[in-house]
Amino acid sequence: MSSYAFALIAFLAYALTCVRLLLYRKEGARHRHHVSWIAWGLLVILAGSSVELAVDGHPIGVFEAARAVLLFLFVFGVRGNVARLLWSE
Repeated sequence: MSSYAFALIAFLAYALTCVRLLLYRKEGARHRHHVSWIAWGLLVILAGSSVELAVDGHPIGVFEAARAVLLFLFVFGVRGNVARLLWSE
Protein backbone atom coordinates (compact mmCIF):
# COMPACT_ATOMS: atom_id res chain seq x y z
CA MET A 1 0.00 0.00 0.00
CA SER A 2 1.13 3.52 -0.72
CA SER A 3 2.04 5.85 2.12
CA TYR A 4 -0.53 8.29 0.76
CA ALA A 5 -3.19 5.62 1.18
CA PHE A 6 -2.17 5.35 4.83
CA ALA A 7 -2.45 9.14 5.08
CA LEU A 8 -5.99 8.98 3.67
CA ILE A 9 -6.94 6.24 6.14
CA ALA A 10 -5.53 8.24 9.04
CA PHE A 11 -7.27 11.41 7.85
CA LEU A 12 -10.64 9.66 7.67
CA ALA A 13 -10.13 8.06 11.08
CA TYR A 14 -9.20 11.40 12.68
CA ALA A 15 -12.07 13.26 11.03
CA LEU A 16 -14.70 10.66 11.90
CA THR A 17 -13.46 10.52 15.49
CA CYS A 18 -13.82 14.31 15.72
CA VAL A 19 -17.36 14.10 14.38
CA ARG A 20 -18.23 11.39 16.92
CA LEU A 21 -16.85 13.47 19.79
CA LEU A 22 -18.77 16.52 18.60
CA LEU A 23 -22.03 14.58 18.36
CA TYR A 24 -21.81 13.04 21.85
CA ARG A 25 -24.94 13.55 23.97
CA LYS A 26 -24.65 12.82 27.66
CA GLU A 27 -28.29 11.73 28.19
CA GLY A 28 -28.31 11.60 31.97
CA ALA A 29 -24.57 11.17 32.52
CA ARG A 30 -22.89 13.37 35.09
CA HIS A 31 -20.97 16.41 33.88
CA ARG A 32 -17.34 16.31 34.95
CA HIS A 33 -15.29 19.40 34.20
CA HIS A 34 -11.95 17.60 34.02
CA VAL A 35 -13.34 15.05 31.56
CA SER A 36 -14.75 17.88 29.46
CA TRP A 37 -11.31 19.46 29.26
CA ILE A 38 -9.74 16.14 28.28
CA ALA A 39 -12.40 15.63 25.60
CA TRP A 40 -11.81 19.17 24.33
CA GLY A 41 -8.04 18.59 24.19
CA LEU A 42 -8.54 15.30 22.37
CA LEU A 43 -10.84 17.00 19.88
CA VAL A 44 -8.37 19.83 19.24
CA ILE A 45 -5.47 17.42 18.71
CA LEU A 46 -7.47 15.15 16.40
CA ALA A 47 -8.84 18.07 14.40
CA GLY A 48 -5.36 19.55 14.11
CA SER A 49 -3.99 16.23 12.93
CA SER A 50 -6.69 15.85 10.30
CA VAL A 51 -6.21 19.42 9.05
CA GLU A 52 -2.45 18.88 8.93
CA LEU A 53 -2.90 15.73 6.84
CA ALA A 54 -5.37 17.48 4.53
CA VAL A 55 -3.24 20.57 3.98
CA ASP A 56 0.27 19.15 4.05
CA GLY A 57 -0.48 15.70 2.67
CA HIS A 58 2.82 14.31 3.89
CA PRO A 59 3.20 10.54 3.68
CA ILE A 60 2.82 8.59 6.90
CA GLY A 61 3.58 5.05 7.92
CA VAL A 62 1.42 2.09 8.70
CA PHE A 63 1.80 2.55 12.46
CA GLU A 64 0.44 6.10 12.51
CA ALA A 65 -2.50 4.99 10.39
CA ALA A 66 -3.08 2.03 12.71
CA ARG A 67 -2.94 4.35 15.74
CA ALA A 68 -5.57 6.60 14.18
CA VAL A 69 -7.83 3.64 13.40
CA LEU A 70 -7.43 2.23 16.94
CA LEU A 71 -8.37 5.56 18.47
CA PHE A 72 -11.35 5.71 16.11
CA LEU A 73 -12.44 2.24 17.26
CA PHE A 74 -12.02 3.12 20.95
CA VAL A 75 -14.05 6.34 20.68
CA PHE A 76 -16.80 4.70 18.66
CA GLY A 77 -16.80 1.74 21.06
CA VAL A 78 -17.72 4.01 23.97
CA ARG A 79 -20.04 6.07 21.72
CA GLY A 80 -18.01 9.25 22.24
CA ASN A 81 -18.07 9.10 26.05
CA VAL A 82 -14.53 10.13 27.00
CA ALA A 83 -15.15 9.35 30.67
CA ARG A 84 -15.65 5.70 29.74
CA LEU A 85 -12.33 5.79 27.90
CA LEU A 86 -10.61 6.93 31.08
CA TRP A 87 -12.39 4.86 33.74
CA SER A 88 -14.27 1.59 33.76
CA GLU A 89 -17.70 1.52 35.34
